Amino acid sequence: FWGDTLVVTMSDAEHHEEEHVPLYAPFGKGLMADLKTKLPWYASDIKDGFSSKAVITVLYLFWGALANAVAFGALLGENTEGYMGATETLLATAVLGMLYPLLCGQPLTIMGATGPIAAYIIALRGIGEAVGVKFLPLYAWSGIFLSGFLFIGAMFSLSNAIRRVTRFTEELFSVLVSVIFIYQAINYFVDLFAKSENSNGEAKAGLLVGLLTFFTALSIRGSRNGSLFNQWTRNRVADFAPVIAIVLGLGLAWALIGHYGIEKVDLDFLSISDDGIAATTLGTDVRPWFVNLGDINGAGIGLAFVGGLFGFIVMYFDQNITVRLVNAREHKLKKGYGYDMDMM
Repeated sequence: FWGDTLVVTMSDAEHHEEEHVPLYAPFGKGLMADLKTKLPWYASDIKDGFSSKAVITVLYLFWGALANAVAFGALLGENTEGYMGATETLLATAVLGMLYPLLCGQPLTIMGATGPIAAYIIALRGIGEAVGVKFLPLYAWSGIFLSGFLFIGAMFSLSNAIRRVTRFTEELFSVLVSVIFIYQAINYFVDLFAKSENSNGEAKAGLLVGLLTFFTALSIRGSRNGSLFNQWTRNRVADFAPVIAIVLGLGLAWALIGHYGIEKVDLDFLSISDDGIAATTLGTDVRPWFVNLGDINGAGIGLAFVGGLFGFIVMYFDQNITVRLVNAREHKLKKGYGYDMDMM
């Protein structure tokens, strides 16, 4: 992690043991082992969170988590007719971002929407629509079954299998996530010019703001090896490259709107209900927070069981490979890992 005070190293014996773990363990044995490994470090995890370097990291990650929640919220809102959107992803990121580190085995993992999960939700909604099952009850029941599969996976240490994957698999997963982000960005700019409902001013302004944001972040991130200022200053500025780029992009967008008017620069704004975060994306009058679990037939529950199983497969690889990347040997972490706690 950051600095000598938080950097601790796992021994070669521990790494050797990790590489030769069984594919599964008896009921609850792996979870209890995780608890014995992680509980002695619980107090120090909280204490380390108040160090100055950790605070700087939190400020950096806040903007990354916010941008991620907004981006995937807009994507889900567009593909679910607003039944899930930015309000839901922002609230989920905030709540789970506080609960997960308190209960998991690797609190350095950042919670948030991901490409594979978003693709799963969109696919589930499409299948439900095709067979005439309402999306929200289907999604809720899929989540219930998914929780059951995750519980079974955690209690039998099924995540042990992921600890045998090679570095190639880890890098392949990283490439997959990157490709999803790149595809969504390129697709957005193509749609700006391809869709007839978009004005010429909106398309040009959107492209200009996007290019400024991208190249600003890229340039600042590359300033670590520059010659201006000292190394510490360059590192701190580079850490906040996405934040600086987003602020400049927003500034340019509002400058264009102020100069040409909202009629000519008709940029899309984030869709949030009039009641803000207190309501759903569609508003609680249209879509309440609590889903009616009885508003689904037997065939829909059967489909939800299959959906929960596929959700478990997606979550299994998404979660475990992400945690494995965090636990990589080159990060020199000492406090151990808790794959079963993470899955639970």
